[in-house]
Amino acid sequence: MNYGYAGTRELNEALGSRFVVITMPDISKENILRLLEEQFPGMGKNYRKEFAELFTALQKKCSNAEISGRLLDLRGLLDALRLMERGISPLVALDMGITNKSFEEFERQLVRDVFRSRISEKLTAAEIFR
Repeated sequence: MNYGYAGTRELNEALGSRFVVITMPDISKENILRLLEEQFPGMGKNYRKEFAELFTALQKKCSNAEISGRLLDLRGLLDALRLMERGISPLVALDMGITNKSFEEFERQLVRDVFRSRISEKLTAAEIFR
């Protein structure tokens, strides 16, 4: 059960007693770096660091309630990076993988601002994956 996701609700006591609760901490920057190194060996080291920092910036905005949890999506980041591997522009890929998961224009703009503050519009996928 992922609390906070649309369509989820509290489990009744009888059903809830059949499960154990695992509380997952935020993924650390070091673990994001390891994940990116494993999943994207062709990505430049500096870019792995930049995308790890980008994700931790989203974590901070989420923990400060500036953006919703739906935009803190590690799978979305990985999907965006896979799109970049295939040649999609980094900012377009991030919009597709993360930004567009919000239905609020104000929230989408906040996230785009985070991306644009860290990633140049001139950056190409070919530069990230050499």
